[in-house]
Amino acid sequence: MLAVLELLRIAFNPLLGTVVGAALAGEPQLGEELTRICRRESHCRLVGAHARDVWAGPVMHRKATARGWLDAECVWHRGDPHRFSTRGIFGISAAYSLRFVDVCLPPEVLDIPLVSAYVAAKRSRFMCERHGACTRKERHRRWVGAAKYDRQQRSG
Repeated sequence: MLAVLELLRIAFNPLLGTVVGAALAGEPQLGEELTRICRRESHCRLVGAHARDVWAGPVMHRKATARGWLDAECVWHRGDPHRFSTRGIFGISAAYSLRFVDVCLPPEVLDIPLVSAYVAAKRSRFMCERHGACTRKERHRRWVGAAKYDRQQRSG
C-alpha cells in the first residue's frame, strides 16, 4: 500500500511528476523546459480543463477525430466534446495529445501531472522528428501555435 501511495504522490506532484514523466517518455532533458511551461501555463497548480479554452473543445474534438487522433471506438473518446479542450498543468489540447499515450484513456488523464508530462515530452519528440522543431525556441513556437507566435513576434 505504501508503494501505491508513493506513486500517487509522484504522479500528482506537478514538479516531481514533470521530471519523472519526461524521463519515462525517454526525454529527461526536457524536465526543466516542461517545468517552465508548467509555471507559465498553470503556476504549477493542479488544473483540469482550462476555463477560457473550453469553447474550443468541440472544434478540437471534431478535427482530431477526422485525423484519426481520437478513436471513435474508444468509449472515453465519446461524450461531451468540451472535455477535449486545453487541459492540465501544461495547457495541452486533449484532443490533439491523447494519441501520444497509445491507449484508450479519457481526456481527464491529462490532468495528472506525470501523465501530462509524459504526453508533453512525447509530443515534443514528435515535433522535432516531424516538424524540425528541435530547439526550445522552435518547440515554444509550435506549442503556442506558429501563426500566433509569429504575430506576437512581429508586434513586438
